[in-house]
Amino acid sequence: MKIIFDTYAWIEYLEGTKKGKIVNDYLENDEIITPFIVLLELSYKADKKGWDMNKVLSFIKVKSEIVGVNEKFVLRFGNVYNDFKKKKRDIGLADAIILTTGLLYDSKILTGDEHFKDLNETILLE
Repeated sequence: MKIIFDTYAWIEYLEGTKKGKIVNDYLENDEIITPFIVLLELSYKADKKGWDMNKVLSFIKVKSEIVGVNEKFVLRFGNVYNDFKKKKRDIGLADAIILTTGLLYDSKILTGDEHFKDLNETILLE
């Protein structure tokens, strides 16, 4: 199965939490996709926490496919973002980018983010 790891999932894994052990099961058994925006959020977190982002990035590049923006993404994004905002008014661009990526890759999103709680595309880490 294809699984999108959002920032929440990667942080749980990198911090070795109980939820991180669940994330590890997906990492070992599924095809993992990491949206580019997640790397930007992790870079921020790494700087704040003193993590070595070079090591984090190297690991993610080995364990997942990193995906970015292309024409198909741009054409789909506006519709996804507007529909998402109708359900969750406080949704941000990063979450909308992650959701769009999940829809384009026909995959589930592994997250603990409450914004994704009631979406069919979500595997919620609880």
